[in-house]
Amino acid sequence: MTKDQSTGVALLGLAGFVLLDAVELDGELHMTVETTASRAACPECGVFARSKGRKTVQVRDMPAGGRPVRLWWRKRRWYCPDGDCENKTWSEQVTAIRARAVLTERAGRDICVRVGRDAASVAEMAREYLVAWSTAMAAVQTHGRPLVDDPGWIGSVVELGVDETAFARSGPGRRPGFVTGMVDLERHRLCDVVRGRSGTDLRTWLEQRPAGWCEQVKVVAIDPHEGYRQGLKPHLEHVTLVVDPFHVVALANRAIDNCRRRVNQDLLGHRGRKADPLYKIRRVLLTGQERLSEKAWTRLHEGLRLGDPDDEVLDAWLAKEKTRDVYLTDDPGEAADLLDAAIGFCEASHVGEVTTLAKTLTAWRPEILAHHATGASAGPTEAMNLLIEKLRRVGHGFKSFDNYRLRLLLHCGVDWPARPSHGLRPHPRRRPDKLVA
Repeated sequence: MTKDQSTGVALLGLAGFVLLDAVELDGELHMTVETTASRAACPECGVFARSKGRKTVQVRDMPAGGRPVRLWWRKRRWYCPDGDCENKTWSEQVTAIRARAVLTERAGRDICVRVGRDAASVAEMAREYLVAWSTAMAAVQTHGRPLVDDPGWIGSVVELGVDETAFARSGPGRRPGFVTGMVDLERHRLCDVVRGRSGTDLRTWLEQRPAGWCEQVKVVAIDPHEGYRQGLKPHLEHVTLVVDPFHVVALANRAIDNCRRRVNQDLLGHRGRKADPLYKIRRVLLTGQERLSEKAWTRLHEGLRLGDPDDEVLDAWLAKEKTRDVYLTDDPGEAADLLDAAIGFCEASHVGEVTTLAKTLTAWRPEILAHHATGASAGPTEAMNLLIEKLRRVGHGFKSFDNYRLRLLLHCGVDWPARPSHGLRPHPRRRPDKLVA
């Protein structure tokens, strides 16, 4: 191999190929290549084959210097000289370029890594490689599905988080679609995503787990959704079920919002407007009292005085603060007393939204107090929901659930190798030969 050929091989970086020519046309780099093999045996009988010429095929390769690359492969054709052999002619095959492929294998892997690790859109990769969207997505499926379809890829999970996210938004004639995501709370990774948010959907997924997988789960963190609580049965009846503070306080905040809207409608006959007293303090009502400034306290008192003649919104606000008091302590016993006090206050209220909150807190009392005993939280699940929402926006929505699931698992579930970081180093110089006396 000449020095020029060695340089071409190094620049090409494709094992088993040699670079014959390279030219730039219209901002695209065209490389003519061929394999280094000069002999081949018949795959049927083993007799050395003879050349039958070449045919040139073109495939897309990884960009070089910010330019798309088109490989022109001068592909050898062979024929078997043995007249009794059934295998007459064939073309050479290499692992780096599959038969009838549009992309080299390394280009397909790069697209999959960029879409999975970096959350790049498939359309963006298609534009970068100058291929169709379907070609780029096929590369993601070819290289990505083996990573997520292996039944054992999830591994053992001790703390599991379950929550729903929107898959398709509602629109004219279209109901919103939801999916349920399962998150490993210890490793902060997405285990799987299934259609729907019912107990049946969750139960079906648990039935498909390998033998012994469910027995390893000790804690499950969910939002106060009865469907999920029932869906954990019978496979995860042994676990400690936890409803974390975020969802509990959200219940109290929802009671305030519902009460405020109803009172505003009853008092003024319309939905909240910017000049309405209660509408002006809608955010102040949801802020923890310890974070309120003197100005905010003044706004709160004035808004309730003008817009809450029967103290209904005040009752809901006090119920919210008593619910938040449950998390002022880490002691399970004190937390139980504070929760019972909050439930008692809500039950004695004359406000419908507050009594509804009392029923919910009573129904989920063991799960609420389990947070103090285990310290488990749905925080990693909510963080994962943000990544899921980001990915859905990058794709501008999804029509295919299978593609949606694959994209989510590649980005939120697969542990991709870290990008290599190579700093600038001095140019390697050849050491002079040692003088031999």
